[in-house]
Amino acid sequence: MNWGIIGLGNIARRFADSLSQNKEATLYAIASRTKEKRNEFAKTYAIKTVYESYEALLNDSNLDIVYIALPHAMHKEYSIKALKRGLAVLSEKPGALNKKDLEEVVSMAKENNLFYMEAIKGRFVPLMKDIKEVIHSSILGDILEVKADFNSLIPTDLIQSNHYIVDPVQGGAMYDVGIYPVNFVIDVFGKDIKNISSVIKKYKEYQIDGYFMIELLYQNGMKAIVEGALDRNGKKEAIIIGTKGKMIIPRYYRCEEFYVELNDGTSFHKQKPFLIDDMAYEITEVETCLKNQQIQSDKLSFEDSLFMMGVLDTARSNAKDYSE
Repeated sequence: MNWGIIGLGNIARRFADSLSQNKEATLYAIASRTKEKRNEFAKTYAIKTVYESYEALLNDSNLDIVYIALPHAMHKEYSIKALKRGLAVLSEKPGALNKKDLEEVVSMAKENNLFYMEAIKGRFVPLMKDIKEVIHSSILGDILEVKADFNSLIPTDLIQSNHYIVDPVQGGAMYDVGIYPVNFVIDVFGKDIKNISSVIKKYKEYQIDGYFMIELLYQNGMKAIVEGALDRNGKKEAIIIGTKGKMIIPRYYRCEEFYVELNDGTSFHKQKPFLIDDMAYEITEVETCLKNQQIQSDKLSFEDSLFMMGVLDTARSNAKDYSE
C-alpha cells in the first residue's frame, strides 16, 4: 500500500517513523512547500518521490492513501481534494474547523466510496479494550465522575515563529488538544449527553483560548470534566470515580497502563506496552479497513467524528470567558 504525506512537520516525522516499521506499507511520496523540509525528510526516509506542491502529490496515480499533516485550517481542503482524486485519506485532527465543514468531507468520502478517518490514535491502542471492560463491569460500581486533562505549556519558539497554534482562526487549546479528553470520554461512555457547558481563558494578547474546561453531563447523572491548555502544565491523566473505587489512567490518550484503587483497600495495575508506538495501531486499523473495502472504521466512524466535533462546536460557542 503506497502512502503519501502532505506536510512535513513533527507529527509527520512520528508518523513516518511508525510507517517505516509496517511491513504492509510503503512511504512512497511526500510533499512540502519548504525545500529544506523536503530534502531532509527525503534523505531521512529514503524517499525518491518528492513534490513541491500538495496538488502534484495528489495527482500521482501510484498512491493509495494520503496522510494529511497540515495546519488545522487546511485539513478540510486537502481531504476533499484527495478524495476527489480517488485517494483514501487519514487526516490529522481536527478533521475540519467545525461540524459543518467536516460534514462536507464525510459527504465527499461517501460520494466517492472512499475511506476517510481522523487520526485519533487513542481509539486503537490495545489497552482501551481492558479499560472499557473494567468500567462496564461492576468493579468500580456506578460511575459518578470522570476527569481528564491535556494541559501543557506551549513552547516559546512556537509563539515567536507565529505558529498556526496562535492563529485566531485555527489556533488555541480547544482546537489543538480538545479532542484528546473529549474523545476519551465519548469513546468509553458514549454519546448520551444531555448538557454541555464550558469556560475558557484567553492566552495573553492572542485571540485564542489558552485554557478551556468542558463539563459533559450524561443522562444517567454522570459528570465528565475535561480540560486542556497551552498556558500551563498538567498530569495529562484520566481519573474515573465510581461508588466502589477509582481508576487512574496516565496518558489516557495513548495509554499503556492503568491503576484501580478500590474502597475496600484492594488495588491492581494493568499494563500493555506498545509493540512499536501508538501510531502503529492507527495505521493497522486503516490498512485493515482498506483491505475489507470499508470506507470508515468501526472504532472511529464518520458519526463518531461528527458527534465529537459537534460537542466541541457547542463548547466553543457557549464558553464563558473568564480571562483577566
